Amino acid sequence: MRALVFGVMLAALAACGQPQDSATVTTAATTATATTAATDPSERPSWENARAAGVDFRAIGQEPGWLLDIYTQNRIVLQYDYGEHTAEFPLVPATNPQEGATRYEANADGHTLAVTIRRFPCQDAMSGENYPATVEVIIDGRTLQGCGRSV
Repeated sequence: MRALVFGVMLAALAACGQPQDSATVTTAATTATATTAATDPSERPSWENARAAGVDFRAIGQEPGWLLDIYTQNRIVLQYDYGEHTAEFPLVPATNPQEGATRYEANADGHTLAVTIRRFPCQDAMSGENYPATVEVIIDGRTLQGCGRSV
């Protein structure tokens, strides 16, 4: 049931078409936050508007549902547990631990995040959509698996 709710939430996000107001974005240089409060999905840019909003790469996963945006300038935002939790981290320089992989490791407010993007085809378990990258997200020691692509 929660997967269905998150799927509907993602569909609504994709349909909203409203780019995020850049005036409301707080840069990682001034703050990085990790919260347990839900974030309104309509505040996240749709796939079509993500690039204009500054998103460089987006990843999604199921069971539990999650959505990750890596912004070009200043932050990584993870919404997980079907949208119940949101965590924001400063964008750190990526490393390349092995050929075909990119990894980000960040900390904020006592929370840790590691994102590994592998250039290996992936199919979303819920939609069946194909993506060019397999993504592993580790948030506070908890591993989430999914797919992603540049926007």
